[in-house]
Amino acid sequence: MRNSATAFNNAMAIAQDTGLAPRQFVYVKNVKPFGGGAAASFGFWTGDDDAIFTVIDGGTGLPVERTYYGAVNMVVDNIPRVSDMTVQSIQIEVSQIATVTELLVRGYDVRLAKVEIHEMALDPGSRLPISDPEVVFLGQIDGAPIETPSAGEDGVITFSINSDAMSMLARVNPRKSSFQSQKRRSDDRWGRYAGTVKNWPIKWGPQ
Repeated sequence: MRNSATAFNNAMAIAQDTGLAPRQFVYVKNVKPFGGGAAASFGFWTGDDDAIFTVIDGGTGLPVERTYYGAVNMVVDNIPRVSDMTVQSIQIEVSQIATVTELLVRGYDVRLAKVEIHEMALDPGSRLPISDPEVVFLGQIDGAPIETPSAGEDGVITFSINSDAMSMLARVNPRKSSFQSQKRRSDDRWGRYAGTVKNWPIKWGPQ
């Protein structure tokens, strides 16, 4: 269940009369450059200017200051709100000619990079934030193809993002039934016959 800030809930209650200006933030964490060197993180948002925002880190739960680059023509899919254990996937489109997005996909390895998506709303009158951005999705990049546009069209980079928590739960651990890895734990021999027991003939019923 999502716990939103009181200021945001109050603004939602009167949004039908006053309106809201939603903004979305995407942060790609700790990607490594193809040429070697230190990892870097990149933030984008649906605003027009580069700005620094305080957000809640999806990993630590602590407030952090991050730089988000604007004017990248970012479009984020609707975030699925589900209560089951299925892996949710969304897509994020950004311009391929914006300097920072081109640097990210052509200069860094984004495969399986962690991604955090935050949302915030601006007061339509003052254009000031109603509350701090809140986490709405945690995931990892499953693909980032660069589409070559036809003449006169705009090119985009499409990030495919899988929900992080559910994909981790669905991941198969090939070591969990290995006798070799089990016996390292104080000579644990629980998995000694794990590789052959599946072939044992089991008779059921009266013998």
